[in-house]
Amino acid sequence: MESAKKQIDNRNNKSAVFICTAIMEQMVGALEYVDDSNGDIGYAIEAAYEMLYTLAASQPDEDIRKMIIDYAFSVVDKRVYAEWDWHVGMLRIAAKLLKTEEEIESLGKQLDRSQRSEHEREEAQSINYEVILKTKGEKEAEDFLEAHIANPELRRKVLQTAMERGNYTKAGLVAQGGVDYDKNKKPGLVIEWYNWLLKIAQAQGEKEKIIAYARHLFIENFKPEQDYYAILKQHVPPDTWVVFVERVIQEIAAKKRWFNKEQVAGIFIKEGWMERLLELVRRFPDLQTIGQYEPHLAEKYTPEVVELYVNALLDYMKTNMGRSHYKEACRYLRRMIKLGAREKANELISFFRREYRQRKALMEELDNV
Repeated sequence: MESAKKQIDNRNNKSAVFICTAIMEQMVGALEYVDDSNGDIGYAIEAAYEMLYTLAASQPDEDIRKMIIDYAFSVVDKRVYAEWDWHVGMLRIAAKLLKTEEEIESLGKQLDRSQRSEHEREEAQSINYEVILKTKGEKEAEDFLEAHIANPELRRKVLQTAMERGNYTKAGLVAQGGVDYDKNKKPGLVIEWYNWLLKIAQAQGEKEKIIAYARHLFIENFKPEQDYYAILKQHVPPDTWVVFVERVIQEIAAKKRWFNKEQVAGIFIKEGWMERLLELVRRFPDLQTIGQYEPHLAEKYTPEVVELYVNALLDYMKTNMGRSHYKEACRYLRRMIKLGAREKANELISFFRREYRQRKALMEELDNV
C-alpha cells in the first residue's frame, strides 16, 4: 500500500489504481484458502479499497474516472467480491463517479441485482439516495428517504435534517418509529433511537421526557453517548432522588439477562454508599471484583477488604495452576501488604508453601513477594 500511496503523491493515479485493484483481487482470492482470524488480509483489502474510494471521491481526471467506474461495474458483474462488503462497496465507488445517463442506468441495474441480503438491500438504498440527491435534487431525495425510512442509515439522515431544521415534532415521530420498528430484532438500534429521543427532549427542555429517556438508557447501559446518571441527577427533584435511585437499582437487579454489578456498584460509589458497596463485593468475592473496588473501600473498611482477599486467594489457589496464575495471586498478596496487612500476607504465604510445596513455580513467585 505504501507503493500505491507514493504513486498518488506523485500524481500517478493510474498506477495507484492498478496497484489497489491488484491487491484487492489477489487478497480476496487468498481469503478462500487461508485463516485470516488475525485480520491481516482483510485489513490489506480494506486499505486498498479505502484508497480507491478516496481517489474516486477526489474528482479525478476523466481517464481515471472512466478507468475506476469501468472496473467497478466489471467486478460487480463478475461477482469478484461477492459475499463481501466490497461487492456493494464497488457500487458506492461507482456512485461517486457517475456522469452519463448510461452510467446512472447501469448503476441502477447493478443495485437492483445486488440485494441478496437485508444488509445489501440497505446499502443499495443508501447508494440510491446519494445518486438521487446528486442527479435529481433535494426534493426527490427527501421523498426517497421518507419511502425507505426503515433503513437505519436513511432514518439517521431524516433525523439529522429534522433536528437541523428545528422540526422536533417530526424528529420525535421518526425516532419513536425507529423504536417501534426495531424493538423485536435489533436492540442496538433501539438504543440509538432512544438516544435521539433524549436529544430531542433536551433540545425542547421537556423535563419529564428527559428523565424517562435518560432512565431507560442508563438502565440498558449499552454504549452510552452521554452521562445519563448526571442527566438524571440534574433533572430529578432532590427530595425524591433517593427513592428514584432505589427504584432504578431494583429494576437493574430484576433484569432477567444478568445482574450488572458494575452498574450498581457505580451508583453506590457516586452516592457514597460504601457499606452497600462492601456488601455487593461480598456477594461477588472474586479477586478481580475485590481489586476493582478496593480503592473505594480501603479507607473505611481495610480489615474487611483484607479478609475478602484472604478468602479469595485461598479459593483461587485451589482451582488454578500455572505460573501466570501464581503471578496473579502474588500481585494480590502485594496489595494486601500495601493495605498494611503484612502479617496476614505472611500467614497466607506460609500456608501456600506448606499446602502446595510441590508447585515449584509457585515457590519461586512467592520468593518475590
